Order: sequence, then C-alpha cells, then structure tokens
Amino acid sequence: MNDLNPRPFIIPLFIPNMGCPHRCVFCNQTSITGQEDGKLSLQQVRGTISDFLGFKRRHRGPVEVAFYGGNFLGLPKPYRQSLLGEAQIFVQNGQVNSIRFSTRPDTITRAALTALAPYTVKVVEVGAQSMDDTVLSLSRRGHTSEHTRDAVKLLQGHGLRVGLQIMPGLPGDTPESILETGQRVAELKPDFVRIYPTVVVKNTVLEKWYGSGRFKPLSLADAVELTKRLYLLFKARGISVIRMGLQATGSLLEPGAVLAGPFHPAFGHLVHSAIFLDLAARELEMQKTLSKRITLRVHPRDVPKLKGLKNHNMRRLIQRFHLEELLVLPDPAVPVNTVRVEKLQVQRA
Repeated sequence: MNDLNPRPFIIPLFIPNMGCPHRCVFCNQTSITGQEDGKLSLQQVRGTISDFLGFKRRHRGPVEVAFYGGNFLGLPKPYRQSLLGEAQIFVQNGQVNSIRFSTRPDTITRAALTALAPYTVKVVEVGAQSMDDTVLSLSRRGHTSEHTRDAVKLLQGHGLRVGLQIMPGLPGDTPESILETGQRVAELKPDFVRIYPTVVVKNTVLEKWYGSGRFKPLSLADAVELTKRLYLLFKARGISVIRMGLQATGSLLEPGAVLAGPFHPAFGHLVHSAIFLDLAARELEMQKTLSKRITLRVHPRDVPKLKGLKNHNMRRLIQRFHLEELLVLPDPAVPVNTVRVEKLQVQRA
C-alpha cells in the first residue's frame, strides 16, 4: 500500500486448521500461528477485538478484523455466520471498518460469496501456494491452479480485494516453476500477494520426507534470490507484496519448531537488502571512473536496506569494487527505492 492508503490496523483471529478438508504436507498451523487447534468461541472473538481496539492509536489506518489460519469458507455455514456476525457488530457501532479472511480457492463459490452480503467483508486472501498442478498434487493440496483462477475471477466480480499466498520451494518445485507461478499469479491481477518460502515444520509430512531424504528445501540464499525476482515481477505489475517469509512467532522460534528450510526472522529485510545490493552495484558499474572512496545517498528509510543485515552489503561492495572507503548518507531528497552515487541516480527498484 502506498502513503495515500495507510496500512490497515488488523485484528487477527486464528482458527488453526479449522475448515480444512485434510492436512497438506507442509502444514502445522498450531506452530505457525502459535495457537492450539480448537473452536474459536464468540466470547473469544468479542474479547480479542475489544482488547486490540484498546491498542489502536489515533493515526493508524482503518480497522480490519481478520480470520486467519484455517479455511474460512470451509467452516460450517452456521458457525461461519456466527463469527462474521460477531465481527459485524463492531462494524455497525463504528469501531471496525471491515472484515477479511483467508480461505482455499476450491471453497470460493457464487453461493458462498452471496452469503457474505450481510457482512462488511472487503478482502479475501486465497491460499494458491503454486500455479503448477504437479506441485499442488505432490503437496496434497486437493485443488488445481484452475480453482485459483476461477476463485480470483469470482472474488473480483463481487468487488472484493484479493490477496494470493504462494509458497516457493514446495515438493516438485524448481526455479523455473516458481517463477512461472509468479507470472501466472501476476496475470490474475490480485491486489496483493504474500510470499512464504517453504520450510520444514515439526509434526508435518514434510518432516518425514525431509528426514528420509525425499524432500530438500530451498537454501536461504536461493529463497532470497527467487523471492527477490518474484517481488520485482509483482512490483513491475503494480501488485503489492505485503509479506515475505513466515512471521517469527514465539512458537516458530522455539528450538526444533523449524527443522530445515529458509526460515529467518528478518527474511523480508534480506530480500530488500538483496535488491539494494543490485541497485548499488549497477550504479557503481555505470561510473566511467571510480574513486576508491565512495559515498552513496539514499532516502533515510532505505539506509538499513542498503547496508544490509550486519553491514553485509557494505562488505560485498567494498570487496567487489576494491574500495577503501564506502559511506552511506541518508538524504530525504533522494526518492525511496533509489540509490545515488554523489549526483548520479539509478532507476527505481
């Protein structure tokens, strides 16, 4: 989202694994969400919303109640409507602006969307995970890429904002299939995407496959590189990337929770830093003559991205261009996502 559309203040309500017809090979929602399986009571919904509203500051964005962690449209209709109804009370009294939820593509039907009419649902996130049918089958998703295409068309036809979630590095994935998934997702023109490189979480089928050698996850370096390419693809199409990498919940940070794969608490920062490393290197390569002492200027908010985690980018640039000194100066006059060498400018990322 840009500055004209401030980020929403999201009140998350988790329904781990609820509404799911089966368990996918990568899934352990209890570890990912940090909450045990179990039916969310209306009292819990009411209490959580009230608690979060107490945290909201005056200048934060619109308030959205979000149902995450399960397959919302797969819930029994009476229970689903009771959850929506409880959230709708806060919409009607002016404390909440709208409702959003995540769901599987094969549960999105005209009837299900028509049933949402009494409620102020404005955003639906769809767990596409991949647009390669072989990858989806190996991951035991139980739906095809065609389900995702049909779901997006239905949602857009109902005037809803659409988010798509993808998981690079699933069983059967290759760099080519991952980038092809990105292309096919971009063609659907979602409002935003989330990119979650696949990790091996405890108590999943992938744990067994990893232990037997049947599954090999992406390395952290490969996951960063592929996610960087996906990010740039989506950005070029005007599609926001609102999350890269799993959120580092307390349960995921516990020893043994993540057994393998590209999990990093600052994964998104690693991707942005990789982009800025490319930007800076490209600009330095364009210089006809290059001093041994260089000053790079970026917008203040981009300084950490240019420097990289633990100054990784600084060391790489110094080594690559044989520099004696490399300084980074914050400069509000420099546009965001831009690097300048003295008075020269590189194009936006």
